[in-house]
Amino acid sequence: MDPNTSSEVHLSNKQKKRYMKELGLSKRTIKSTLKDVSKTKKKSKLKHSHETYRTNFYSKMSNFFMENLSFFLINKKPIYFEKLFNSLKKSNLKILSQTYVSVIFFTTLLSLPFSILLWMIFTANIVSSITFGFLTSILVFFSVYYYPHVISDSREGSIRQELVFAIVHMSTIAGSGAHPMKIFQLIVDSNDYKELEQEFKKVLNYINLFGYSLSSALRTVSLNTPSSDLKEVFEGMASTIETGGDIKQYLSDKSKDSLLRFRLDQKKYVEKLAAYSEIYVGLLVAAPLLFIVTMAILEKISPVIMGFPISAIAKFGTFFLLPVLNVLFILFLEATKSEI
Repeated sequence: MDPNTSSEVHLSNKQKKRYMKELGLSKRTIKSTLKDVSKTKKKSKLKHSHETYRTNFYSKMSNFFMENLSFFLINKKPIYFEKLFNSLKKSNLKILSQTYVSVIFFTTLLSLPFSILLWMIFTANIVSSITFGFLTSILVFFSVYYYPHVISDSREGSIRQELVFAIVHMSTIAGSGAHPMKIFQLIVDSNDYKELEQEFKKVLNYINLFGYSLSSALRTVSLNTPSSDLKEVFEGMASTIETGGDIKQYLSDKSKDSLLRFRLDQKKYVEKLAAYSEIYVGLLVAAPLLFIVTMAILEKISPVIMGFPISAIAKFGTFFLLPVLNVLFILFLEATKSEI
């Protein structure tokens, strides 16, 4: 019989019972085993599934009302949307470019009546409410327009921090003799690098779904990655593969350079923190104490300065200005921290 030929064997109920008795199996055990096999197959399918762009109700509504306007403007003035579309690609938001333009216009349109109504509640003046309503809608427009750019910048900082340790990980995998494509699969499976994982999945999708070579996939993904450091790594790997170079040596050298630069960046940041701490002590510790003492002395001389009570000025500085300055200082530290 040809071993490659599949054939079915039919057993009678007596034969089934006899074989089950000889093997020590029960019907419950067989059902449990079949259920476990079914679950394993489902998990395997889920693991290798690929992400797709799924629209939602709000996007559908935006397209319904604003699709024609978006299409007209994109075709008429494409230069105004180039920056937005580049940011959308780098932000990895799961939405089509034209749909996002519709969302911008639809959100701006919706914000106008709501903002006018809100200002009307606070001001009780129709003219000022309409004025502030239009200003609020303009603010909403620019906020939604620049949102992908903010997400892209945030991803760039996260990728920069993850890449240092990911390159060391990649170098270790390459040193074991694994195929270059396997490096990306193992990094994705590790689930240790949240933002990098998304970029590596793109590389694997270009290879598995579209039939790209590894070097072509790396160059394609590097065009839309938000991180210049990751772009450099991808292009370096692509060049090494195309020229027949040693990918293990490239990743080893790159990991050493990345760790050295990371240590230098950390050292510079610590030095900056020392300078920031001196500024903080002078501006937000010593200055407020001097301010309170000065206000107390001035209140004894004259309780009013330029028509404002000194006690009110002291309360404003203590309960509003000082907390706001502390919050701004913390935000500044967070912003500088994301740069390393």
